Amino acid sequence: MSLDRIRKLFALAADQTGTPEGVAAARIARELMTRQSYDLAQLDPAAAEDADPFVRRRILLGGPAHWRCRLIAAVARHCECVAGYKPGLGRASLYGRRSTVEIAEYLYVVLSRALTRERVAWMMAEGSLIQEPERTRRANDFTQSAILALRSRMEELRRGQRDVRPQDYALVRSRAEGLDRWMEEAGFGLKKDPPFPFAYSEDGYRAGYRLPLVEALGGDG
Repeated sequence: MSLDRIRKLFALAADQTGTPEGVAAARIARELMTRQSYDLAQLDPAAAEDADPFVRRRILLGGPAHWRCRLIAAVARHCECVAGYKPGLGRASLYGRRSTVEIAEYLYVVLSRALTRERVAWMMAEGSLIQEPERTRRANDFTQSAILALRSRMEELRRGQRDVRPQDYALVRSRAEGLDRWMEEAGFGLKKDPPFPFAYSEDGYRAGYRLPLVEALGGDG
């Protein structure tokens, strides 16, 4: 699947926010991955490997805030790849099948922009009444709680695909087999990110359920 095709589908989703027949941006990612997996399944193993190899893709996160690291990690998990980063640098690497890391990057862009809008709206409505440094701490709690909700929604989507369309789920999962071995052989060693403390925010958690929740998946675009 071409990058232009991925761009068009995510752009179409953004244009149709709120349509009752829509689906989440995260669901778009899984649908794109499923389509790609079926296309590759028609090839012999060697040809499929050449068409969609394991790769490392460096991306910019749009800022150094730690919540961006947690968001790219959640997106990578949803897209059957792995994210590596050092907090505070504003960049990350995605490891996985070329098609999946491309989809993950675009999903991250969609969600990070939506979350930034939610954060700004909260800062203007609620944060304006709070003094620093409490304001910054509360804004972090809001954002981290939104990502917590988003992760829960992504897990629900994956479980739904596994339960309703087990063949599709297994096919997508099979494309990621061998990723750990490939990373080890290529010398990509990653350390686990230590826990980042935050207090639960009800406003933030609700915001996580507003992130591209009803966005349409188009046809051929």
